Amino acid sequence: MAPPVDDGRRRRDPRDSRETYVDPERWPGVARLPEASFLGRRAVNLQQRLEDLTQEHGVALTPGATPRFVVDDGLVLDRVVDSGWLGLAEGYMAGEWSAEPLPDVLGVLLTQPLEGGFGRTLSRRRRRVSGHVRAGDLPDSLVDIYAGRYRATGSALFASGTRTSEVDNPDQAGHHPAVTVRYFDAPTDPELVDRADLDSAQRHRINTMLDEAQVGPGHRVLELPSSGGALPVMAAQRGAHVDVLTSDVEHAERVRAYAHDAGVGGAVRVQTIRGPVPSPRQWSGTYDAVFSVERMETLGDDGTIHFLRAVERMLASDGIAVIQSVVRVPDSGLPEETVGESLDVMRAYVWPAVEYPTDEHVLSRANRAGLRLTAHNRMGSHYATTLALWRSAFNARERAAAAAGFDAVYRRLWNYQLALHEALARAGALDCQQFVFRRF
Repeated sequence: MAPPVDDGRRRRDPRDSRETYVDPERWPGVARLPEASFLGRRAVNLQQRLEDLTQEHGVALTPGATPRFVVDDGLVLDRVVDSGWLGLAEGYMAGEWSAEPLPDVLGVLLTQPLEGGFGRTLSRRRRRVSGHVRAGDLPDSLVDIYAGRYRATGSALFASGTRTSEVDNPDQAGHHPAVTVRYFDAPTDPELVDRADLDSAQRHRINTMLDEAQVGPGHRVLELPSSGGALPVMAAQRGAHVDVLTSDVEHAERVRAYAHDAGVGGAVRVQTIRGPVPSPRQWSGTYDAVFSVERMETLGDDGTIHFLRAVERMLASDGIAVIQSVVRVPDSGLPEETVGESLDVMRAYVWPAVEYPTDEHVLSRANRAGLRLTAHNRMGSHYATTLALWRSAFNARERAAAAAGFDAVYRRLWNYQLALHEALARAGALDCQQFVFRRF
């Protein structure tokens, strides 16, 4: 790691970085100058703390070694003092540090709070999560770069073993109906899985969800919101009539074109709504099956109960809802506060309300919404593998990303957040689960 830098360098303009130009209008949070109480002293203490941590885990601080964590500009130390994990992420976005393999190094940094002692106390009082947020659906031009043929934005499901058990799940009426719990083991030969396997794994995951909801000819199906277009097309190919809701007009056109090209345009209806969850006035259909893929968790606590109530409202009396969600695992061994703070970059730049719930939290909110759990599928290792393949594909197509209008700061943001989620999933702090609900 670079030696401590003097206050003059610490105050230099982040836009002068040799590695990455930072547009202050597009990236005001990255362009701002760090400031915090006792900045210089805390930056020196932070540097020593990081050096000790990386040395303890066998991470080199010099270029060429693997694994390595190399600070090219000491300004990132000030960013961390100023904004914690968000500052660390913004330093990466500005090109002030690098790591290889990035998920491995982030996994090491996650094992303890970035600051300790008095600095940690001060950092709790000064937590900045404001950024330049584009909330809502991810841009299709971004998803096209890394998500594969099906443009699916949720975890894939690779070939693996499955362990099944049944547990009691007390419901709000005091009954104890059996719930089927499936553990999808790690992908078979995970070291041999490559990007070519992603499309078949996404198709397998979607078919598994459709099978779970028993989708067949004549069924009325809703996807809320759209996850790329593959799920409604595959449901329509089974003979279902499918409605897809999205808040993105351009994405709606993409899904319509995708369904038309697949020969099921007449069976797939795509509607735009205001916001991620429709009110009864906006949309009031009744469906045999409702699907959602990794979007409920982006809505925050209030949004989660609102979302689940909308699902219950639109689900037929004998209908089935399959909700795939990323959840937080409290007993992973990583400091919970650190896990939460590490995701501030998502709140600042992707989804301002994102808060990965525990599965117990989801079930309690579902119970309040009038939904009972009938099956619970756990697929965390597949989520970690999907993230690794997405990141590999994204980095391999960096020129395509630049041509699509994503500048260097955005590209580094996307690389970083994929690596961070992979590190959290590998550590067991995040899991991907499918909740299968029926109405009470």
